[in-house]
Amino acid sequence: MLSTITVYVLPTVFVLGVLIFFHELGHFLMAKQVGIRVEKFSLGFGPKLVGITRGGTEYLLSAFPLGGYVKMAGEEADDELKGEPWEFPSRTVWERMRVVASGPVVNILLGYILMAMVFSFGHQVPRFYTEAPVVAWIDNGSVADKAGLRVGDLIISIDQEPMKNWEDVYIFVKMAAVPSHTFDLLIKRDNRQQIIQLPMTESIEGNPASLGFAYYMAPEVGKLTPGFPAEAAGLQVGDIITQIDGQPISHWVELSQIIHDKPGKQLELTIKRQGSSLSIPITPQLQPETGIGLIGIQPAQPMVLRRYGPWKAVRYGFQEANDLLKLTFEFLGRVFSGRASSKSIGGPIAIAQIAGKAAATGASNLLWVMAFISLQLGVLNLMPIPILDGGVIVFLFIEAILKRPVSLKKREIAQQVGLAMIVLLMVFAFYNDIMRLISG
Repeated sequence: MLSTITVYVLPTVFVLGVLIFFHELGHFLMAKQVGIRVEKFSLGFGPKLVGITRGGTEYLLSAFPLGGYVKMAGEEADDELKGEPWEFPSRTVWERMRVVASGPVVNILLGYILMAMVFSFGHQVPRFYTEAPVVAWIDNGSVADKAGLRVGDLIISIDQEPMKNWEDVYIFVKMAAVPSHTFDLLIKRDNRQQIIQLPMTESIEGNPASLGFAYYMAPEVGKLTPGFPAEAAGLQVGDIITQIDGQPISHWVELSQIIHDKPGKQLELTIKRQGSSLSIPITPQLQPETGIGLIGIQPAQPMVLRRYGPWKAVRYGFQEANDLLKLTFEFLGRVFSGRASSKSIGGPIAIAQIAGKAAATGASNLLWVMAFISLQLGVLNLMPIPILDGGVIVFLFIEAILKRPVSLKKREIAQQVGLAMIVLLMVFAFYNDIMRLISG
């Protein structure tokens, strides 16, 4: 019991407590800035442990350390209004909107700051990021292949930007990739330098793999997916696949392409395991959605800790936060349109598992999780659902248009609907968490 609390509960309380506290701090600071009296600002919820009053605000330390709350003058429906300028309803619509929006905005800003801290303190990156950018794979018929890039080429610069390692290549391509842009790669081949031009198109993603070239990735099993043919056939983590049906395999991409192209057809894998050579028959499982074959293996990906200077930490951290925000919006769009499984929605148990594992692997990973969840909280709280900050902002927009507040009765009904939606979402998330625990 004690170990469970230490491993899961304490990291979860810390992560959510800090993020909710900063959310409420955003409301508090903006309320003060526009002239609204904050009657209470509490660190934690529940019974008051200790408090002190300064400038008309009672600052509290409460019993339950999960976040905090602010109580503004005239904010609640049953507050007795005096018509004073420091009351919440007395301020203009736009001032109130700023106060309401400031909580989610602070969460989003905090996500960016935390992500920059992750890259400053040290960030786990794939080992290949630190290696010289020597091309180890060219996909036949790809943009890179047609442009004349070849295995063994050393990438010296892209668009005159020096490339010291694969990390530079991936980040530069990711940040500079736009449709119709053509990358100028200065490469070294046979001790001679030349320029290779790689054009981008709408269908190409911003990474070297989509352009058809890659770093060296050993055909080594790094992870097995339960229930797939590889596990049933007896493959093990650490196995190196050297041949398929007698054809030598030198790169993971080569391995995956053959497996993808052979759904339902038995293959003979030659593997190297602890110095011995073994032969294992295996039949890739057809994936109806994509038509490809899979055997349920993932590549080995050694990781190293990288630290960055202030400028790169901010640059890379902000880019990471941008990517996570983009993924959040894309995921929400897929869920609401039915293109993504609602089973991927997680709740408090999932957060506890993620926070616990992150805390166990180091402060940098815990900061990354905090940044990710902070961005999620910011986005979700801005959704136009009554009872959330986004729902309040919608009511304020309506008030600005109608020149009068939405009636109390209508707001209460909308808030009850919003509360029911949130409760149902939480129940569903709990159900998903529990089913994941049961299924392992």
